[in-house]
Amino acid sequence: MSACGAGLRLSAGWTKLAAAAALFGAALLTPAQAASASDMRKLAESQGCFSCHGIHHKKVGPAYAAVAQRYAHNPNAAAILQDAILNGHQGTWGVIPMPAYAPDGYLNPRQALDLAKWILSLQPKP
Repeated sequence: MSACGAGLRLSAGWTKLAAAAALFGAALLTPAQAASASDMRKLAESQGCFSCHGIHHKKVGPAYAAVAQRYAHNPNAAAILQDAILNGHQGTWGVIPMPAYAPDGYLNPRQALDLAKWILSLQPKP
């Protein structure tokens, strides 16, 4: 028996639980696969983003495709948008403020970054 085993025997149920916990822990330590466009659209819908933003048309806030176009050549674009999503912002697109989505736990930083990357991936209508 190995030193790690040291006489410990787990039932089949506990073995599966331990394996699942190990996989979960490993997932936390490795970079997550990029969120799909469909997942990001669902997240934006669930958070009410489309109340103020359209993908290709301006509402209260700018169209997401216009945001992507404005930041297309900015290497810090994802971080800038993540910050605007989490902390709110005013002034870049006019006087109407964008509310913060972090203070009450609406979105976590990873979700905000994934949303920002999705927005930046959008293309203008041909």
